[in-house]
Amino acid sequence: MNAVIVDTNVIITANDEAEHASPACVERCQKRIKQILDQQETSLVDDGWRILNEYKKHVNLQTRKGIGDLFLKTLLRNLGRRPAICTMVRIKPLDGSETDFDEFPTTEALSDFDIADRKFIAVAIAYERAHQKKATILQALDRKWEPFRKAFEQEGVQIDFLCPPKNEA
Repeated sequence: MNAVIVDTNVIITANDEAEHASPACVERCQKRIKQILDQQETSLVDDGWRILNEYKKHVNLQTRKGIGDLFLKTLLRNLGRRPAICTMVRIKPLDGSETDFDEFPTTEALSDFDIADRKFIAVAIAYERAHQKKATILQALDRKWEPFRKAFEQEGVQIDFLCPPKNEA
């Protein structure tokens, strides 16, 4: 089974709440979330709840309105009980930081990468080290990742850009 780390913007887009998301982009995000819900892929989160807490800021757990809302409810309900749906991965914060991690590559090419998104990269690398299998990060509309695409490839980090810029679609 494939392991994936879902960037928060995929959930927002799947809920059809992202500005500038095309219908095709929304559909691709919904399809990937559905694959996790159908246990075709396993969602990975960090052991410090950084990813889950970020998700919680962007969904409504009191409704069944969107597939992104259902996704988070499902993760929370199955965390620790059904690893086929959600698996927690241990990452090591550096010096008590909530944004810098031992697993994040120290290469100069990634030094300017968004600190708020480093947890996703750290989970992918920690998972590979622990399980000798790669996990793919699902990314939708966050264009800040684009300039780092080649550097991540060189580090062996797999990113699936679900909603590429129009000139790549």
